[in-house]
Amino acid sequence: MNNQIIIYYNGTVVATLNNVNQFKLIGSSYNDIRVTGASYTIVNGYMYFHNITGSIYVVYNTVLPKGVINVVENNSFNVIVLLPINATLNYISPQPSSFTVVNNLYNLTFKNVSQITLLYASSPSPQVTVSQQNNLVFPIIIALVIIDAVLLYFLVRLFRRRNVEIVTQGAEDEEVNLSNETLDERDTMILEAIKMGGNNLTEIMRLTGLPKSTIYRRIRKLVRLGYVEEIRERGKVRYSVKKEKN
Repeated sequence: MNNQIIIYYNGTVVATLNNVNQFKLIGSSYNDIRVTGASYTIVNGYMYFHNITGSIYVVYNTVLPKGVINVVENNSFNVIVLLPINATLNYISPQPSSFTVVNNLYNLTFKNVSQITLLYASSPSPQVTVSQQNNLVFPIIIALVIIDAVLLYFLVRLFRRRNVEIVTQGAEDEEVNLSNETLDERDTMILEAIKMGGNNLTEIMRLTGLPKSTIYRRIRKLVRLGYVEEIRERGKVRYSVKKEKN
């Protein structure tokens, strides 16, 4: 079984370890430490294991530098880094083996690595006070009732239109407004994937998990806005970043 480390942007670290007797802790100010499969001592940022009975499972909370995730280990690990969906990736080394979005989190996977440096920035989430939350409850209930009524209306109409062919592509066959100058989350995902080396549709699909039709439409938008350059060579098309997103 491969050794694995999962690092959450909020400082939670989960490690599954096999055939190792030490582990360099990530971050600083370690607390809420839970270890199964061995006893341990911590010396100078290293966790040393004793009385190992099998796989070692380590969970702890730590303090990570703002916008920085840095891993330096003595052994090779599969490392998964989970970042908020509003994060902007500024620097990654080495390149991840996969880049997907799971439960509104960027999921960056690195295989068999001992060092990782990742720099990112995230937009602050608006803070809502208790009184504001209470004021929002009633309008939200009314909005949900209206939405349910509208959905029911369109569902009835949908079932009555027997002559309409419905084509489903995982709810991703979308209409993209090519005249819109603003980049949304999917535009940003595709732009970041191209920065990370995804220079064709297949590679961008692998890095983002989006359907090819969605990627193609969004790339047309990015090309028109000047963020991406489309290069044709010997009958093949590749993409490169033309300018940075402001």
